[in-house]
Amino acid sequence: MSPRMKARLRSAAVMAGLAVLVFVGVSWGVSAVSEPFPQREDPPICVENELTAGDLLRPGSVTVSVLNGGDRSGLASTTRADLVARGFGQGVLDNLSASEAEAADVRSAQIWSTQGRSAAVRLVASYLGGKVEVVDRAGQVGGKDAGVVVVVGDRFPGVVPGLNRVEVDSSSTVCSPPALS
Repeated sequence: MSPRMKARLRSAAVMAGLAVLVFVGVSWGVSAVSEPFPQREDPPICVENELTAGDLLRPGSVTVSVLNGGDRSGLASTTRADLVARGFGQGVLDNLSASEAEAADVRSAQIWSTQGRSAAVRLVASYLGGKVEVVDRAGQVGGKDAGVVVVVGDRFPGVVPGLNRVEVDSSSTVCSPPALS
């Protein structure tokens, strides 16, 4: 074989090797680009924290969600902002549908909780003034745990100064802002 022929074969082999490398690189690149992006997971609104009898519960350890059960526009937003300004963790903000509002029949304020008058419920209720009805209903909004759920109606006068802390009567859990967990 002549030296010229050897050089051509070597060039052809190098070109074939480079073509294989380019094919592998393009295949990998297309595969990587065509995969779906990882889904961003929203952080939880709150996380469960264990409390024992004698613990002191403060507003910063309680997440509060507020639902508007009336016709006054912005009432839930104002209420949640006032509660957050007093130290509570910021939960969900939403409106009840017309049928939910009619069924709930909220005149001033209600707290929805499955824990009765727990320390968290008592603490939040102290900021709502007057007699607050506690309704045995899950504290979830949109399928997510939403902490203490406050439902305000058209006659709700607004947030008032409340207790700085409440003593926990018996072991329970509270839904706290994620930064506290």
